[in-house]
This record gives sequence, structure tokens and C-alpha cells, in this order.
Amino acid sequence: MNSQLQVAPQNFFDESRLIAERFIQTVVAVDDNISFGELSSSVMNSDLQVQLPDEDGGLGASNIIDDELSLDAPDLNSDLNYQELSACFANKSILCSALKVYEGDTGEQQTIDATFNISKKADITILDWQMECDRSNYGNIAKGAIKKLLQYDVDGNGRLRLILIYTSESIPTVLRALKSHLTEFQAKIENGKEIQFACENLSLCKVVVINKQTTIESLVDRSIEEFTHMTCGLLSNATLAAITEIRDKTHHHLYKFNKKLDAAYISHVLGLISSPAMRENAHEVAFDYGIDLLAEEIKSDLQISSQVKKSLSKDVLQKWPDFITEQNPQADFIFKIGNCPEVSVTLDRMKRILSVTETEEFERILEEEPQFPASEPLSISKTFSNKHIQFMFDDNSLNQHLELSAIQCTRRNMRTLGENYKPTLKQGAIIKRQGKNEYYVCIQPLCDSVRLTCSTNFTFLKISKVSNTKPMTHVIHGVEVAYLAFDVDPKSKNIYMAQFLPDPAEKMVKAELCNEKYIFKSGNEVFEWCGEFKQPIFQGIVNDVSASLARVGFDSFEWLRLRKS
Repeated sequence: MNSQLQVAPQNFFDESRLIAERFIQTVVAVDDNISFGELSSSVMNSDLQVQLPDEDGGLGASNIIDDELSLDAPDLNSDLNYQELSACFANKSILCSALKVYEGDTGEQQTIDATFNISKKADITILDWQMECDRSNYGNIAKGAIKKLLQYDVDGNGRLRLILIYTSESIPTVLRALKSHLTEFQAKIENGKEIQFACENLSLCKVVVINKQTTIESLVDRSIEEFTHMTCGLLSNATLAAITEIRDKTHHHLYKFNKKLDAAYISHVLGLISSPAMRENAHEVAFDYGIDLLAEEIKSDLQISSQVKKSLSKDVLQKWPDFITEQNPQADFIFKIGNCPEVSVTLDRMKRILSVTETEEFERILEEEPQFPASEPLSISKTFSNKHIQFMFDDNSLNQHLELSAIQCTRRNMRTLGENYKPTLKQGAIIKRQGKNEYYVCIQPLCDSVRLTCSTNFTFLKISKVSNTKPMTHVIHGVEVAYLAFDVDPKSKNIYMAQFLPDPAEKMVKAELCNEKYIFKSGNEVFEWCGEFKQPIFQGIVNDVSASLARVGFDSFEWLRLRKS
């Protein structure tokens, strides 16, 4: 473990940086001049003075004032010392790969293709801006590689991506060149140093431009710092820590689930095949068993991981408000309790709320001015605990709450489907009757959704689509709109039946692709597939419906019935 990890973090950003540094595994550097060997200390420690050119200067304009360069200062177009770059990253347990520009007539395109292939799965990509032989073509390789990477990310429904460009050109000039080349991705210049994208699938991608006088050590630190800025958040930190934990335990899991277990797994498959009721679906059931087995082992590791626990610890939560205030001094910490008026709290009060453990102390904090609301006949603390709490510190609060709700509820939707996946009508599927604003969730038992040979009745629960500001019970990601919010009432009066024909080969009801939508046909009725709830979510709905059906209703002596209350 490198020595930096031993330093106790002083604030939320430092906590986030340690998590990011542990997560980052691969960095790719592309340059036309790559060398091996150590640089002299005078070169590494020299202070290089660079004068930025006029913003209207061309891409090939010189940025260096010769009189300001010492004899020991490195030329900005000199070699990239791969030995030192990889050693600096190695000190942080990060693997750095380098690619040198191809030569010849097809060299530029070869370099673009190679950069794309090596960077697809990299955590950070570092590109030189001036890699072409012709000064008038500076930036062609970087722009071509970036464009190809962005299209790959859009096609893959988005991912986190950081690209650093280091250059001796004027930073504004490079930013303008990038923006004009990446208009199809809705590129925009932010903070005078980077390109961000309005395109939804690229919301967690950015291109940062830095001056080439940066030393190797500062280049490495800057890359980690910029990565941290992209991931610095509570759940994002927890996600990085969890993935790091899984990576660290990979060989342990391979040791546990070794090839010696093959005979036992085949025995499980044979047991399923031997059952007439399971025979046709034995391989799918065995697959689900294997995945559940692996998932539970990983879940168990994450639940006891000290690093994952630390990412969401009480200490970290207390540091978070300070970080928000540092990022935006005008930010307000606002609570909305149910439908009561909003309450704005100070930084100190916010931190005390997040760390409180004693009931009396908690009540005192709520009663401070401005007081939290109380709904008659409830006290302030009872109102706080009985009503939904919507915390916010920016204008996108509702969307953030809807997004987390959708993540909790949604298993699959049109955004996340793979090219070769056709939705199946089964328990948890959400469908919409075309031509009407009617939505249904399938509650058909899973065993009654397979091995079908003829038209089959499917059972649904009609669910009400509501606006994002109305009471809701479930949220999923939409296509035409960002989110679909539902109020699910499990009463038997909302049960709906419809007949569907199964696919003869699959013996299941499979969706058809029509006008970029997946549909199911029931006679003359057409239903559009909207997504699927996660297993615990739809199982909860099924249980509620079952409980509603199990109710016993009978007439009784009212005096005696009411005595119970």
C-alpha cells in the first residue's frame, strides 16, 4: 500500500480522493514522442515559464518565450518520459500503458483506432494535443480518438470517462477546437478548462485541458484529482469502494468457486432435468441459481468490507456538508417535511442533525429557530418521523429523489436493454395499453409464464400513473419522459386478465419490436412494454395482492365489531 493512503483525510474531498485512488487501475497515455530513461533532477524540478498566446492565435502558434527558458528546462515538444510516468502511477498501484503515434500516410487513423481500442476500458486517458507532423493538423488525432470514444459511450448507454489533454497551445484555443468538433454530443466549455456534454449518456464524461509545463508528478496528481471531482459523492464513493472490494477479492472468489465444483454443479443441473416439471426450463433455472450464488457471496463481502462501510460512515457524513458549502458558498440546506413549508438550516445545524444519536438532543435541534413544522396532533419529532423527508441543496432535488427511487425499483427498461434481448411477459413486467393511458404490472406466477403451448391467461394488477408531485409508491425510468411514477393499489378490484399467445420455439410470451417499441398483442389489444420491477419490488406487490384476496368479509354485530377499537 502506498504511503499516501496512510495519511488521515481531513475533509470529504480527501476521503473521496483516497477512494478514487484505490479504485483507479488503468491509465493510457498517447504521445508522438515517448522515451525511456530517467530525467535529470534539474529538468524535473525546473520552473517552466509559459506565456499563453492570444486566444485568436492558431493551433500552431508558439506559446514559449525563449528568453524565459532556462538551459535545463524541458522543451514542451520533447519526449514524454514513459519510465517516469509509469513509475509515478506505479507508486499509487496504478497501471499506466503508453502508445506511440504510428508513422506513415495512414499513421493518424491507425493511432486513432489504436487509442480507441486501448482506451475503451481505461479509467483515465491522457492525450498529447500536438502529435501530427503538420502543425496545421495539430489536434486531429486527439479529436478523432475522443469522438470515437464518445460515440462508443453513447451506444453503450453511458459510462464514467475522464480524458486529459496536455498541450503547449492556448487552453481556450484547444477548448474551442474541441467544442466545434464535438457539436453532435452537445459539447460545452465549463470552468475555462474543460469540455462537458449536455448529452444525457455523457453526463459523467469530461475532457480536461492542461498546460504542458506540468511535471510528471503533477500530471499524475492532476489526473487523480480530476477523476475525484467526477466521483466525489456519497453513493458514488460507496460504489467505487464496492467495486474496488470486488476487484481485490476476485482471486479469492475464483479460489472459492474453483473448477473442482463442476461435478457438483452438473449434479444440480441433472437434478433439475430429472424433474418433469422443470425439464424444459432446467438450464435457465440452473443459471439463475449460479448467479444468485455468486451475487450472495459478493454481497456478503461488501457488507463486512471496512472500506465500503467507511465510505458511508458517520464521520464521512459529517464532512459532507462542509464540502457542499466549499463547492457552493450560496448553497442552502433545505428540508421539506411532507407538504409542510420548507425549512432552511445552517451548516452547523445540518452537521448536528446528521450526527445526532440521542432522542432529547434530536428534539432540541428540531425545535431550534426556524422550527421544523408540526402536524396536529403530532409533535415536531413525530411529524419529522411520520412524514416523508425531502432534503435538498439545489434545484434538481425532485429529479434526484426520482432517480434514486427508479434505481431501487427498475430492473430493466428500454434504455438498458441489450441488442439481442427481447422482453418476456412475466411477473414484474410493466405494460401500457396502447391508445389509452392505462398501465399494468404482471403478477402471473413465474412457473405459469413458461412451458406454454397455447393461448394463456395472464394476471395483471392495474396501476395508476401519477404526476411526480402526487403521492406515489413506485418509480421507474421512462423513455419519452425521464420517470414514470405510479400509485400501486393492491386491491382485488384492480386485477385484470388478458390472453397472450406464446412463441412456439421459446414457449414463452415474447415481445415484438415495432417502431422502436416492444409490444405484446392480446387479440386486437396492443400493450407496450415499459420495463420490469426488481424481484423484491414485484414480490412485495404480489404479496400485497395475495393479502387483499385473503381478506374475509362478513356481517357482524356493529356494537361488538366497534368494541375492538
